[in-house]
Amino acid sequence: MQRTSLSAAILVMAITLVQPAYGQFARTEVLTFESEDKTVAETLNGSAGKKIVFAGVLRIPKAGQKHPAVVLMHGAGGVGGANSPTDLWSNVFNAAGIATFNVDSYSPRGITTLAEGQRLSAHARVQDAFGALEVLAKHPLIDAKKIAIMGFSHGGPSAIFSNVVRFQKKGSDVRFAAHISMYGVCSATLRGEDDTTSPLLVLHGAADDWVPAAPCKEYADKLKAKNRPVTVIEYPDSHHVFDSPLAGPATKRDNVTTAGSCRFEEVDGGKFVNVATKQPLTPADACMVKGPTAGYNEAMTKKAHADAVSFLKDVFQH
Repeated sequence: MQRTSLSAAILVMAITLVQPAYGQFARTEVLTFESEDKTVAETLNGSAGKKIVFAGVLRIPKAGQKHPAVVLMHGAGGVGGANSPTDLWSNVFNAAGIATFNVDSYSPRGITTLAEGQRLSAHARVQDAFGALEVLAKHPLIDAKKIAIMGFSHGGPSAIFSNVVRFQKKGSDVRFAAHISMYGVCSATLRGEDDTTSPLLVLHGAADDWVPAAPCKEYADKLKAKNRPVTVIEYPDSHHVFDSPLAGPATKRDNVTTAGSCRFEEVDGGKFVNVATKQPLTPADACMVKGPTAGYNEAMTKKAHADAVSFLKDVFQH
């Protein structure tokens, strides 16, 4: 696949986003922001990373007034286009009067394929979220105190761990007001992960065997034990990417091997190891699962849309 320039890729994405949602938002903008591209070790150790320019598409429901907003962090498949999960969620939030900022974590890193995206650590994208937060907080049509973040699958850790004090920028006076994980990856245990600042909503398919819900529920239990605000909602008969019509009917993907059932823990040196082996993950590890299922569930998607909007409206009212 030939790589396109960042500006061209974002322009195409912006045009694609406008067409199916015409009338649901009044203004669309392409925003760029400088952040850091960090390795896993740099992220966990709090070290500086390489400066890099990111971009995303901002959709504002109504011109001339300040809006709450949600930063959308795409899954391993990238930002997608019309009828992708992030596009459809933008429609839902815009209809509820909430602006959306769909961040592209791949183009600035030169990632053009799913395989390349899977080699990028999900936890290394947390810095992308903070860069998006800072640029939105300065926007004249965005309420800086009402910015939430939602991460899908591979984007889940960006939403979850941007809520952890350890990773938040020192000296910054802006914080995410709320965090939503949509079938996000919770399989790694991080030091200080239960020291959070804002409400977290976990939405997950009960039948998800690609990225199972169990680790997220265990993480939620840790937060509840510390009296941190967290809510978990599971959707019956729902597999991975159950909110994506593009996924089609629930189907077993025999050509896919996933580490979703593996459990990891942070160790010294900014590294993750497999809890079972105490070593870095390898393709031969017993926790690797072949043939997970993915597919669309329209009824549960509508329920998830309603649950997320209700959660955000409640947070933004306080």
